[in-house]
Amino acid sequence: MRHMLVLGGSHAHWGGLESYCARATEAVNAADAGWTAEWQTTDTAYLTAGQLPRAAGRLRVLPRTKVDLVWLQWSAIADLAFLWQARALGLPVMVTPHLGANARLQRVPMLRRTCVSLLRAADRLALLFAGQEEEIALPPGVPRSLVRSFLPPACLASSLPARSGTVLRLVHAGRLSEGKGTFRTVALCAALRDRGKPVSAKIIGRSDPRTMVDLRAAITAAQLEDTVELVEWVDEADLIRLLSEADVLAHLSTLDSFPLIVLEALAMGVVPVVGDMAGARSMVALYGGHVAEGSTAENAASWLAARSFDSLRQDGVASAGSVRADYGWQVCAEQVISAAEETLASRNRRSC
Repeated sequence: MRHMLVLGGSHAHWGGLESYCARATEAVNAADAGWTAEWQTTDTAYLTAGQLPRAAGRLRVLPRTKVDLVWLQWSAIADLAFLWQARALGLPVMVTPHLGANARLQRVPMLRRTCVSLLRAADRLALLFAGQEEEIALPPGVPRSLVRSFLPPACLASSLPARSGTVLRLVHAGRLSEGKGTFRTVALCAALRDRGKPVSAKIIGRSDPRTMVDLRAAITAAQLEDTVELVEWVDEADLIRLLSEADVLAHLSTLDSFPLIVLEALAMGVVPVVGDMAGARSMVALYGGHVAEGSTAENAASWLAARSFDSLRQDGVASAGSVRADYGWQVCAEQVISAAEETLASRNRRSC
């Protein structure tokens, strides 16, 4: 039995990356395919100078843990210290990027070059979608594999509700911000209303106090107080329930590399309108929905307004079946394990 260390994320900042790590670990352990997995956090998110000693102490997790392969989830530059620590210990490392073209590590040339240089130590890059290497800078010559995301079991197994009604129900969920498309969701509701389309929306999540003040002001300025409801972040079960009550996911983000919420929505029969980011674009190309040109609310509203509510709901049901078939945990775990075994095999070939 081989043992995989899933390494990444932070207990103090739970989000999509942490859900990915937790579910991937559970899925590999359940796959009964000759591997076990254990998750350890790197705790590198939002590091300050005062937190560096504690974060550096997390490097000790590698020599303490007996593993056959390290599967590192890369979202911050400090994560790559774990790559080089594993290399020094002689451990094979597979790296999955969890960032997009608009991340600071890609926008700042010096940081981008530094990451490319550090990533040359990886034995394999396990990419989240075909085309990810075109969105972010990665070192040439490092072998690639494709892996998938791990969706909540509930959205893979829950019965799809019968959707009906004359009001288009939107949902937006995540860490609320301009970059995540939260304010464009408000603008989308206003644009649909102005086109004569009855609409309601739930915006689910939290943010800093300044952003929340600005968000409430934007809702008031657009005269959408009776249309847009703000919902505090909810647990997984309630999020799935709220998705089941929606027709459309508004995710006009310009930040996310591969937004898990889009796949979760698709699995629940919710049609996504997304920002023009490579990962979200790949989801829409496979399963349906709309990529808004320029990530604008106006373009998303024009696309939605041109479609009947019934046809949108029917499209959602068709998409759900495809996503559920492709993202079953056994399928996704086997893909990860195949990449892990190829990592070990290619490393052994190089050492001969």
